[in-house]
Amino acid sequence: MDSFLTILRPRTLDDALAARVAHPEATIVAGGTGVLVELNRGAIDPPTLIDLSACADLRATAREGDVVVLGATTTYTDVLERHADTLPGLAAAARTVASRQIRNRATLAGALVLGDPSSDALAALGAAGATVDVASATARRTIDAVAFVTAPGRCALAHDELVVALRVPVADGPVAYAKAGARNAMARAVCGVAVALHPRRRRASACAVGVAPTAIRPEVAEALIAADWDVLAAPETAKRFGALVAAAVDPIADARGSAEYRRHVTGVLARRALTRAVEGLDAA
Repeated sequence: MDSFLTILRPRTLDDALAARVAHPEATIVAGGTGVLVELNRGAIDPPTLIDLSACADLRATAREGDVVVLGATTTYTDVLERHADTLPGLAAAARTVASRQIRNRATLAGALVLGDPSSDALAALGAAGATVDVASATARRTIDAVAFVTAPGRCALAHDELVVALRVPVADGPVAYAKAGARNAMARAVCGVAVALHPRRRRASACAVGVAPTAIRPEVAEALIAADWDVLAAPETAKRFGALVAAAVDPIADARGSAEYRRHVTGVLARRALTRAVEGLDAA
């Protein structure tokens, strides 16, 4: 990095949005676990960084009815320490992310903004039906969490927008997350599947990551559970569910696994996640 780097540290959301407009060339940083790695290895050379870590407005969390609103700079550790009871799926995914030191710094929103389609948090957010609040200096809008990551390295943010918060429905039944990677934790997911059960609605929701350019909601697999909730505990139901989730994904081959391997493992993980969630029903 040869050029001079300007660092801005806004303390309010209004100041952050104003900085975003005034410096369209700027790179946004919060926890720094993604951007600063790229900066240090010379992969990026931005003239300006807008550091959101001092912005109190983006750190706040609140409960609004059956939804937990997590400020954009909420870390994985925040979820584990403050929201594990109400957001067990997100907590389960957070436990598999990196090391304690990284979880203390890394933000949930950061993984989405970096456009990581293998994000553990994205799987849990997708299964929960979470949404992303974004804002510019002149407007606000809400985006479905699954739709937010549009391709590897890309997201739905406009050039003048920032993520303000994540809105995550409180779990109304058992949730399970199953992941395959080089290790159970401290490694990016080769693939991951989150499954949430909703007993009062007799429905299931699921989300698979690492198996397509975006996160995948396997709607046909979800419909299988909705069509016959009463056979949920049958082993053949979990097997069929896994097969339908595997059929819904569109994996590619890379250094972490072939497309065929990813598709197979996705089915296995979906079956395991559903089985664990059903066990949670029995324990309730």
